[in-house]
Amino acid sequence: MATKQQFQPPSNEFLRTLGYNFSRTLLNYDNMYSENYLWRAVVVNALEDTMIKRDDRKSSTLKTNAHNWVLGNSYGYDRICNWAMLDPEQVRDTYKEALKKGSITFTNKNLQWHLYNTLSKKHKSCSDVRIKNNIKKEMRFLRQKVVTEEGELITNVCSVL
Repeated sequence: MATKQQFQPPSNEFLRTLGYNFSRTLLNYDNMYSENYLWRAVVVNALEDTMIKRDDRKSSTLKTNAHNWVLGNSYGYDRICNWAMLDPEQVRDTYKEALKKGSITFTNKNLQWHLYNTLSKKHKSCSDVRIKNNIKKEMRFLRQKVVTEEGELITNVCSVL
């Protein structure tokens, strides 16, 4: 069994954002092994990534990827939550509640950088030169738009991006 000192608890802001009930569950150390702490840290890290306030490309990518991981119904997400001794549905519901309350927010730039990265992946995997050039033009346009635009707050982001 691992000791309580082996788990670095998240910040108070993190715990407040996700609520009292989830915080109690997260900080419960009963019958946990070292491996459980490791996987719990993975879940906490993903949730902390969704709380990033910056809207640069790297931060937006981390934020939207974490958002999609928590809200997506992937087998990997469920396994990691189970390994962390957390209920995957409770984590997902707690996250959705924080989104609804506005405790976790996304800006227009976050979403546009996500779209830009999606286009970039499509560009890299495309073999047709003509299609690749069209994607490149779209990427240039979107990048210019993201760089010059203000990061307006979007309050209703609850689905997978």
